[in-house]
Amino acid sequence: MTILVLVPPGMTAGLAPECELVPCKSVAELARALGGEFAAAVLVSDGLAGQELAAAAEAVRQCGRPVIEVRSERWDGTTCSPLSAACRGVISGFGPAGLGAAVSLAREICP
Repeated sequence: MTILVLVPPGMTAGLAPECELVPCKSVAELARALGGEFAAAVLVSDGLAGQELAAAAEAVRQCGRPVIEVRSERWDGTTCSPLSAACRGVISGFGPAGLGAAVSLAREICP
């Protein structure tokens, strides 16, 4: 069971062995990674511009597997986000700790 962890370039994290850390600097790279083989994914959306959210959401929907979005900054939970709507869950406001929480959740929801 591989958990794909998609992060902005330069972000590092100490992750469990079943995690594959993939730095993505564009939505095209994100979509390519989501087209691979994995059980679930964690997507750190920090740095994605507003106009990129719809394309990222489409990539999430097309992958057909659970994706959890992580936002380092706090989110009110009501502001419209196509990416958040496409994901299985959203963890926001916990900074780097949100990544670990999302990986734990991904383990639980893997098919």
